[in-house]
Parts: sequence; C-alpha cells; structure tokens
Amino acid sequence: MKKAMKTILAIMLVAMFAFTMIPAVSASQEPTPTPTLTIKNENADFSFKLYQIATLDSEATGKYNFPTGLAAAAKTAVNTAGQNGPAFLAALDAIENLGIEPVATLSGKEGDAYTQVYENDTKGIYYARIFEQPDGNNVAKVSNSVIVWPEYKSGSWDDSALTVDLATKVGTDRIHKNFSDTTAEYKEAKEGQTISFTLKADIVGSENDLATKYEIWDKMCPGLQYVAKSAHIFYDGTTTSADADFVTYGEGAAAEKAEIKTNVTDADTKYNKGTTFSFRAKADVLSDESSEYYKHSEVYITYDAVVLNTAGIGADYNPNKDGLVYQLASSTGDVTRNGDEVKVYTYAAQAVKIDASATAKATDGKQVALKGAVIGLYLDGNEIARGESDKDGLVIFREGGDTTKNALRLAPGNYVVKEISAPDGYALSTAEYPLTITADHDGTGVFTPDDNKVIENFATKLPETGGQGTLMFTIIGASLILCAGVLFVIIMKKKTTK
Repeated sequence: MKKAMKTILAIMLVAMFAFTMIPAVSASQEPTPTPTLTIKNENADFSFKLYQIATLDSEATGKYNFPTGLAAAAKTAVNTAGQNGPAFLAALDAIENLGIEPVATLSGKEGDAYTQVYENDTKGIYYARIFEQPDGNNVAKVSNSVIVWPEYKSGSWDDSALTVDLATKVGTDRIHKNFSDTTAEYKEAKEGQTISFTLKADIVGSENDLATKYEIWDKMCPGLQYVAKSAHIFYDGTTTSADADFVTYGEGAAAEKAEIKTNVTDADTKYNKGTTFSFRAKADVLSDESSEYYKHSEVYITYDAVVLNTAGIGADYNPNKDGLVYQLASSTGDVTRNGDEVKVYTYAAQAVKIDASATAKATDGKQVALKGAVIGLYLDGNEIARGESDKDGLVIFREGGDTTKNALRLAPGNYVVKEISAPDGYALSTAEYPLTITADHDGTGVFTPDDNKVIENFATKLPETGGQGTLMFTIIGASLILCAGVLFVIIMKKKTTK
C-alpha cells in the first residue's frame, strides 16, 4: 500500500511539474504577427475612392472571386489583362461605373488610412481611383493605382505586410516665394539690412513618368543684392540637403556658373530689370528613378539679399518673383508656372530749411528758404544721415552727407532731426524735431512732424535757425560804440573849458 501511494505521489509531482512548465515554454515563443495591408493617402490635395475588385482564394484554387455587382468589363480586365500592370490599370480606368461601392474613401486627412489583416476576405485586388483633385493648372502628375495583395512570387504567395501611400502617384506643380521669417507678402527694411527668402516648389515626375527638366527661377529687383554663397537647396524642409543634385545658373548663362550674378548694372534703373538666376536639377538625377529627388515631395531653396541704396522708395516698392519650368518624359515642351511676388518696402526723409523771422517774407507771403544749413537725422540718439540745404532750402538725408549717394533708405520708425551747423549770419538752433515714418503699402511712405500734420512728398519744415540772433548783438554793440563816442566828446570838451 505504501509503495502504491509513493508511486501515485510521484506521478502527481511529475504532472504538476510538467503543468507548471507549459507557461514558461509558451512565454518563450513570440507569436507570429499577422500581416496587414495598409493603403493611405498623405496628400490632402487629392482624394481617392478605394475598391476591392476581387478576393483571392490563395489557400485552395488560387483563383479570384468577384463581388456581386462588379461590372463585366472589370471581370474581363482581371481575366485578360491582370498579368500586365499598365494594361490592367488602363482597362479599369476606362470603366466609368464599376458597379460596386468603395470600401474606403481616402482624403488625405491625418490618420485617414485603410488597414486590413491578412484573411481570406481581405486578400485580393484593390483599385484606387481619384475623384477630387486641384485645378488642372496645378496638377503635374496624376495616376490611379492597382494594388495586389499578396503578390505571387517565385511560385508562392508572398504574405508580407504591405503599405501603399497613394500620394506618390499624384502631385502638383505649385511654387511659392516668401520671406523666411514671415508669411506676409511684404516686408519693410532699411538700407544695408539682410533679408532672407525661401522658395518652395513641388517635385514633379515619378518612377512611372520621369522628369526630364526641372528648374526653379528667381528674379530679384535692382534694389537688392544677392549675398554670395548664401543659397542652399533642400528636400522637404531644411534637413536633407539637395545642393549636390542641382546646379546654379546666372542670367543668360549657357553653361554652369560657379556663382550667381551678384548685382545688376548701373544701367538697370527699372526694378523689373533685376537679376534672374535659376536652380536646375542635374540630368543624371532626373533620369534615375531611385535618386533622392523622387523620394520627396518638395524642393526648398533659401538665400539672403541686402537692401541697396538704389532700392525703390514707398510706392516704387521692390518686387521679387519666382517660377518653375519643367518637362516630363510623357509630355512635349516646357510647362511654366509663375509663383508669387513678394515686396520689400523702404522709405526716405527730407526736410526744408526756412528763415522763420517775421520780417523774412517773400513777395508771395511765403517764408524764405535758407541755403547752407547742415541738418542731421538721428535714430536712438545716433546720427545716421545728414544733408545740407540747397537754394530752395531742401535737405536730403544721405549717409555721411555724401552727395554722390541717394537718400538713405529707411525703415518705418521714430527719428529726430537736429541742426548741426547754421547758415552764415544765423545762430544755431538747438531744438530737436521728431520725425515719424509710417509704413504705407498702397501709396507713398509718409512721415509726421511734431504737429502731427502729415506732409506729403517726404518734406517737413524746420523752425527759424536764429533769425535775428546775430542782429541783436550787432545793435547792442553799435549802441555801446555810440555811447563811448559821445562820452569821449564830452570829456574832451570839459578839458578844453578848463
């Protein structure tokens, strides 16, 4: 009996030990993940309807089964052109009504995707058809898609997970130009200020229809000068450099130039005769469907320019334009897209110097202009420009008073005008006169003197520089001399009488 009990207990212990081992063995084995099919669209400019044209019986017959209502032409396409991708897609594209409802609508919204696990009713043929897209003038490539899952490879079905982004089948050819630090179409700036620009253009072409030409052009006005070696090219933002994939050309260049033309000539006096340069994708980059170019959706270009002393003032703003020229293997001739125009505004200030004394009146009753007064323009207590009044009293503020330069280009702000030296015969005025330049993007720049009256044509009046200041000293001096003479005569008469 005891021996039997020992035998039963041993069997129970072995069974319990084996039972406790089962979780350990199970935990050491990772379950095989179920493959999934994901079809998405990350381009919000386009919307697709996704249809399941057929299901695949890969476990048994290896044949396709069609959903109820599918158009006969679609069935024929599967049976006759199914092994020829382009012909199959063309046959489906030609069918206006497929006769079935879509399994999903992919509109490019975040998280908008069709995902299915690997099961009998999800295996088969899918067809993505575009039903919404931008205006035709901005569509560079557009293609419906056929997705077969799983694929039949080397005599067996490949049940690997598959992700398809329909955005790679479509694209626009838009181009934009803006300032790097603002989305506004205009910017106020002063002479010598550096302005950063950003060009952004859609990539055109695909592995199915390669681009044979891709060129982004930029046109600066004569009032701006390109900063040497400041241009850089990127893909999709500013992280992946594309400098090696592009070459830069100057205006009218037949061959590649080492650097962009830095400035326009003196003869280019109109703002629409500014520097034009372009960034062209290299031919070997465009001809290689596996190149970095086709892996991205946009090209970014950044560069800097400096505001010159020749920049337009006020309403004569400084425009900057851009554009895109490209060609696809499937097309003939260039396609040209014009981009945006951004504007740089600068301003200037002038003053008028007059004799404000009550007796200094011209025949028409106006105050008399004074020549030879040196007037300074100040910002934050520092002199930034000066000018000398001419015969009409006009003062043009130039950097350092250099008459070979144009008026100093100014940004909107609060300035102060002070007299540095007075005309001959006048006392120096110590008054300070506020001058405010306000931005005006539709007309001319204006400034407001201390009486808050807006003066057009960039002119203001400076009060009297001293007027009769020296005359008073002259009268007093003459009186003293006269008194001394009279006193001398009286003294001499007294001596004679004695």
